[in-house]
This record gives sequence, structure tokens and C-alpha cells, in this order.
Amino acid sequence: MRLNVAGAFSKSKELRLYITLNKDLLKQFDVTVYDGINCCPWNGGRINRNISYDDNMIDFYYRHNIDIALAFTNPIIDITDQTGNMLLKKFHKKGNTIISVNKELREYVKEYYPLYKHTRSITAFSPISVPMSDADLSLYKRLESEYDYIVPRCEHVFDERFILLDQSKYEIMLNDTCIYNCPYYGDHFQKIAEQNRLYDKPWEDAEYDEMYSIEECWISDRSSYKKPEVFNPDIGDAKTIKKYGDNYGMDLKTNQIKSLLKQGVTSFKISGREMSFEDFSGELNYYFKDIYE
Repeated sequence: MRLNVAGAFSKSKELRLYITLNKDLLKQFDVTVYDGINCCPWNGGRINRNISYDDNMIDFYYRHNIDIALAFTNPIIDITDQTGNMLLKKFHKKGNTIISVNKELREYVKEYYPLYKHTRSITAFSPISVPMSDADLSLYKRLESEYDYIVPRCEHVFDERFILLDQSKYEIMLNDTCIYNCPYYGDHFQKIAEQNRLYDKPWEDAEYDEMYSIEECWISDRSSYKKPEVFNPDIGDAKTIKKYGDNYGMDLKTNQIKSLLKQGVTSFKISGREMSFEDFSGELNYYFKDIYE
């Protein structure tokens, strides 16, 4: 079972502590850690913070047989960007991964940095149809020939047509914190990507409230669809749970994960770059320990 865990550098303290205390447990998994670092304008998924790589952190992961993935998920890429190219060179190693959505970047990396694996980011899947449409199915099948892994929208993971896809190609998000079939999903990630291109250091150069409302889409002024008192990402959307029971995405339960493993899925992803120390540690404990047991 492969687990791709958030916060390679932004959550390095928590990750290194967890890894040190659970060495035997982690030997049962193929672990990768991912992040967006050095305020690179190629980054997406989360608004850039002033987080940089550290050679001691990198060496720690490699000593523990843990690979590193870079979240280059901005849909608009200047292929000549110095920071992006520096990071590509720095992390170019067999086993490491580039998470992306931009075709030019993917082809560029394949030509000049061939040791990387490639993951298609969930951030590019919008709009989608629920249930899965023919167009959605065709897109997934096309992407299977272009990427090593694809992170699908949670709304499609338990769709009856998902089994028609090559299960070994999919990296399932275990703890998506947005709402089921969010109407702002695509706009949300496009806005995050825009901030990373617009500002060298968004949280410092722009208003904090502006950045926070963009990054935390379910509590922004724009997300009138679900206000915080209606939707709590730690609890879930009550209407969705009532309608679908256990047969939906968001925070996956042990029985859901085991069901996916039986049908051939072997790769999963844990988010959490914005979580508190306690919440992030809790996610690691649940998804490593409970699943293995």
C-alpha cells in the first residue's frame, strides 16, 4: 500500500517525530511525502507560504526510504522559471514525483528529468458530473496513459463506473476537506494558483484575510452554498451522509479503504498541510495504524 502524505517541509516536525516513533509500522507501507515549497509560482493546491527545503529534512526522508513529491499543480506555468527549475534539479531522483496538471510542464520534465514519476492533481478536475459521465470516464482513461498516478475527485471513487478504470493508476484522497460536489471546486483552486503567480509571498504581500478566504473555501464569503454552521469539514455534510451513507468520499472509513484495496487500488493520499499539530497527528495515527490493523 502506497501512502502520499502532506507536509514534507511544512509539517516536517510532526512527520519526523511520527516516523521516528513508528519505524516498524511504516515499513509496511511505501511512503511518499509531498509539499509546495520555496514560494515557487508553479505551486498549487495551497497558497504559497515561506516554506523552504532543508537538506537535513531531505536526508532524513531518504534515510528512511521515503520519497518526495513536489506539488507543481499550477495550471499556468512559465517553464523558464528559475525557482521551478532549481527544484526540479534538486529533487531529481528515482522514486520522487511531480504532481502537476500542466501538459507543457509534464512533457518538459519527462524529457529533461526522466527519473521522476508523474501524478495528475485532483485540482484540475472541475467541472465534473455526478454520477460519472461518459466525458469523465473518457478523460480518466486518457490520463491513465499520461500519468503514473491520478488523484480523482472523491465523488467518483465510489461511482459504479469507477471499477471500469485501471485501479492501479489511482491515488485516492483519504481526507478531502471540501464539501461533496462543491460548486466552487475548480474556481477555488484556480484562485489559489493565481495568487501564487501574482505574489512572490502571498501571505506577506497581500491581505491575510484575502488569502484565508481563498484557501479555506468552505468559510469564505463566496461559499454561501455551505456556511460553517452548516458544514464542518471535521464532521461532514449531514445531507450527503444521509443520502449516501458510507458510499461517498470525503473522510474515508476503514471499511471503504479495505473495499478499494480489494478491487485493486493500492495508492492513497493524506492531506493536512493546513492542519494543527493535533489534527495532523490524529490523521497520521488513523490512516497508518487503523488501516494496517
